[in-house]
Amino acid sequence: MYNNFSSFDDLVNKGINYLKETGRTGSSVDKHRWTWRQIEEFMNKSSYESLSRGISEFIKDKYGTKKVRELSHYQKTCIRQALCLAQFEETGQMPARLEIVPKEKVVFNGEVGIRMAEFIAYKGSMRLHQKTLRSYQYYLFLLNKYLNENGINEVSHLSPLILLHYVSGLLPQAAGAKHLAVAVIRSFLQYLYNQNLTRVDISITIPHDNYKNQPHLPSIYSKEEVESILKTEDRSTCTGKRNYAILLLAVRLGIRASDIRCLQFENINWAESLLSFVQQKTKVQIVLPLPSDLGESLVDYLKYGRPASECNCVFVEHIYPYNGLKEKAVSGIASKAIQKSEIQIGNRKHGSHALRHTLANFLLEQKISLPIISEILGHKNVQSSMNYLRIDIGHLRQCALEVPDIPENFYTQKGGAFYE
Repeated sequence: MYNNFSSFDDLVNKGINYLKETGRTGSSVDKHRWTWRQIEEFMNKSSYESLSRGISEFIKDKYGTKKVRELSHYQKTCIRQALCLAQFEETGQMPARLEIVPKEKVVFNGEVGIRMAEFIAYKGSMRLHQKTLRSYQYYLFLLNKYLNENGINEVSHLSPLILLHYVSGLLPQAAGAKHLAVAVIRSFLQYLYNQNLTRVDISITIPHDNYKNQPHLPSIYSKEEVESILKTEDRSTCTGKRNYAILLLAVRLGIRASDIRCLQFENINWAESLLSFVQQKTKVQIVLPLPSDLGESLVDYLKYGRPASECNCVFVEHIYPYNGLKEKAVSGIASKAIQKSEIQIGNRKHGSHALRHTLANFLLEQKISLPIISEILGHKNVQSSMNYLRIDIGHLRQCALEVPDIPENFYTQKGGAFYE
């Protein structure tokens, strides 16, 4: 099954070495390894004549019959990593970038297309971010393509009717994308009018929607999953002692990654078992209790794991000259631990902030009031903490009201004419 590889372990190890040799980051390597181990676990349950067949069944089992556009970014990444392993087994190489669906080349045709290109260049001169310009380009390309298919190539042929017809059927399953696309189209039509390319401002005929961007539900983990995450750290090693203490700070006190990274010795009051520091994000001082298990993990690290360093930060890199942790180190440590555990992540975030959300959920389950949760998490106001109410499913169920029965005369009113 493995061609030039003696076993699945050999295939994975050589695949990891290949990724490192091609300059992939440690985080990218860890994510590939995690996905490949998931494939190994799946394939051990059945026998397949080839790895590619096993990977195909793995993807089918994990994501069913979902279309690519229905998959999250995380799910698409997992599929790419799986396909990279299959290609490596066959050819000994992996693509630098693997597109699941080839992207259609963006080309603007006709007079309308020329004006669209001019409009995008005009927006570029206003120093819009490249990502924003790519959105303008993509949504106008879709409009240009639709107009060409309907024989409309000139600006003078644009009409409110054709534009309304296009907008009404645009991206029905993606309200946020449709909201952005309509705003881009409206802006383009205003540009045409301001440049005296249309006699009237057609943009006023494009309807405004009432779309409101709702933030995603915070990712949380159960107590059993948190225990599995903590168990991934080998506390017999210096690095394991450090990482374990970092994870406890995130899940027991909900401290932000930036504050964990910058935590200094003077912030720890051992006599009173308190942590006191100025938050990096809000610049507001916060005082938190130091739980016994967290205090013990810090002592264990400082006495038996932390290398001698002139850095005043509690946590340092374990590579000479033992400087403070880099900006994304704490999130990377949490992400690696979560991926190492045997829990099913699914669509959930897997960084240190997810552990902070998890603490908020634990507090809500214990019926802690919002003002206290706000203080613990270091929010400037209670309004920020109210976002977590959406994950408190138990209490939300208590707010549900019974649906009243509909009286029979409702259906028979006016002789039942409305319901024939």
